[in-house]
Amino acid sequence: MSSASQASSRPLASFWKELHAASKAGEDRPLPVRLAEAAQQWSGARAAALHLRDKDAWIGSGQSGDEAGTLLPPEPSPEAAGFVGETLWIPLAAEGEVHGQLGLLGVPAEEAPEVAAFLGFVLGAQVAAHRLSRQVKGAEFEIKTRLLELESLYDLGLSLGGQLDLGALADEVLFRSISLTDAGKGTLVLLDDGGRMLYERNLGGDFVPRDRFASWRIPDGEAVINNFAASLPTAGERLSGCEKCLAVSIAVPGRRLGFLAVADKESRDGRVLDFTATDARLLSLFANQAAAAIETARLHQDAIEKERIERELELAAAIQREILPRSLPAIPGVELAAVNIPARHIGGDYYDVFPLSEGRVAFLVADVSGKGVPAALLVSTVHAAVHLQIDEAKTIADLVSRIDRHLRRFAATRKFLTLFFGLLEPGTGVLRYVSAGHNPALLMRESGQREQLDSTGVPVGMLPNSSWREEIRDLKPGDLLCVYSDGLTEAVNAADEEFGLDRLGSDLSSRRALPLRQICDEVLGKVADFAQGMPQYDDQTVLLVRRT
Repeated sequence: MSSASQASSRPLASFWKELHAASKAGEDRPLPVRLAEAAQQWSGARAAALHLRDKDAWIGSGQSGDEAGTLLPPEPSPEAAGFVGETLWIPLAAEGEVHGQLGLLGVPAEEAPEVAAFLGFVLGAQVAAHRLSRQVKGAEFEIKTRLLELESLYDLGLSLGGQLDLGALADEVLFRSISLTDAGKGTLVLLDDGGRMLYERNLGGDFVPRDRFASWRIPDGEAVINNFAASLPTAGERLSGCEKCLAVSIAVPGRRLGFLAVADKESRDGRVLDFTATDARLLSLFANQAAAAIETARLHQDAIEKERIERELELAAAIQREILPRSLPAIPGVELAAVNIPARHIGGDYYDVFPLSEGRVAFLVADVSGKGVPAALLVSTVHAAVHLQIDEAKTIADLVSRIDRHLRRFAATRKFLTLFFGLLEPGTGVLRYVSAGHNPALLMRESGQREQLDSTGVPVGMLPNSSWREEIRDLKPGDLLCVYSDGLTEAVNAADEEFGLDRLGSDLSSRRALPLRQICDEVLGKVADFAQGMPQYDDQTVLLVRRT
């Protein structure tokens, strides 16, 4: 007779004898383990696994036999006993509710109905009673400990709320979470707005793979308990160096801040205990407090950093204001006016005027690629290069070449700039100029004609061994030259339409007889009206030269 046949023919007392023997072998073992052992011995199965219901999940609670670890309840859970492969799965029900699933490996098919009916009835009542007992004990424990939890969380909240240093706060959060859950290990990871790791703290040993810090996603508002972390993934990730794990997400509305994970809950006698729903609730509440404190500390840190940057930008802007001319020199035979409006505190446009010997006057407008601090640094380098080289250069083209070499040697940033450099002899009206990739200057003749002074070479600092061509124009009395940066012509309106060269030329033509400063202000006003409601994306500079 087969062992299963023998099992099915035994009276009920035989099963209790098996259960009693299993109990004597180790009274400290949980009831589900003893039930699984008794079921295996009584049925003659090669292995048995008992899974108890925990809310909507099945928790492996009792195993017997070398192959028991492979017995996982099928999905969806069966409502009646049946085979899945070689495993007979028996729902353990009582009072119309399924409380557990018993998997038996190796039970002959012909004996399955009797084995399922007997064990389903007997173990269903046992598991239901066990579950009810656990619920009662859990309720009692929850009632007794809830006040202590609230008091503890209140004290923790006060402790975290007074800490504004993000690094120190991270240490405090991790230490408190380990103390709160009696865990032997803990890991806290904080992420920045881009999902990159901002802070990492470990205590007791690493158990979360470092290369998964940024990608490990714990569902917001939920705690993940895995009391089989050594063999089963936790929220999709395999952990190492721990037996049991409890993990929660740290988040504020609309943004994930990171995660907090603790592992291997310790007992007084050194055993590793299961994490419970109470542990999960407690850690979740603490994580909410920690998230608020972390966000407050982060905002405080951001505010301090923003204030520091603002101070640096204000200082840089003050330095750049010193670079631009405070006033333009009075040169007989010529009128001059210029205005610069940076897009930020500090910009990448630069202009200057240089009185020279024999009544000549030189002037330039430069536009550095980019904006902000890097562009302003290059502006200061250009300013120094022009003042160092202007007396040494033989021609304007030579001067631009010298500036190019100076930038390649000394500039800290690898940027380039466009530049218009002009040299006017007011007595004769001869204008010599080089336009290094700069947008066309406009020459408004007294007669009403308009000419464009196009580029005579590539931008400075763009290509090695570049050269520039020097051009000549004659300025008659009343002729007006406008040199500007592309922040004027490329200003856009709400329809994404550029202000353009034609509008600039028309505005200059209708105003060419007005005082130069008035022309500057009105032209820039026209640009502002055109781009009303749109942010200023680029610096705006205009320099006017009129022969008298």
